[in-house]
Amino acid sequence: MCVMVIGPSGAGKTTLLKALKLLEDEGPLRKTPFFQFSGKAIDTPGEFFDLPRFYHALITVSSRSQIILLLIDPTNLRQFPSRFTKSLRSKVIGVISKVDLVDEDRIKIAKKFLAEAGVEEVVCVSALTGEGIAALKQKIEKFIRRCVRP
Repeated sequence: MCVMVIGPSGAGKTTLLKALKLLEDEGPLRKTPFFQFSGKAIDTPGEFFDLPRFYHALITVSSRSQIILLLIDPTNLRQFPSRFTKSLRSKVIGVISKVDLVDEDRIKIAKKFLAEAGVEEVVCVSALTGEGIAALKQKIEKFIRRCVRP
């Protein structure tokens, strides 16, 4: 299984991977300086999403994943490039992180931004409270099983 997580700086990519138990590194959380490959996940630096000149690197590395989680932080909403997911090489699930910190209006805006980026399926999570983590893990595992069938 290889899950890639993409999103802006501070969206909670590494925290989400740890909550999903997809990162082998159990050390303290720190900024991801470059692509971090583990047996189960690819963690990406937020700057590679923040700066369009690095999109080519995200697109290239996306071919090494079976599923991509595109994160949006509703506490710091920023629009994604229109139809961004169409350039990625794997199935994309939109993930709204930090839902424990915002109201329903911010979540609606985040869903709209994800839809504009081309995301069709969205899951709301909070790595802090655990909300939505089991549901997201189940979606990932279900998709991976479908890919592995003979």
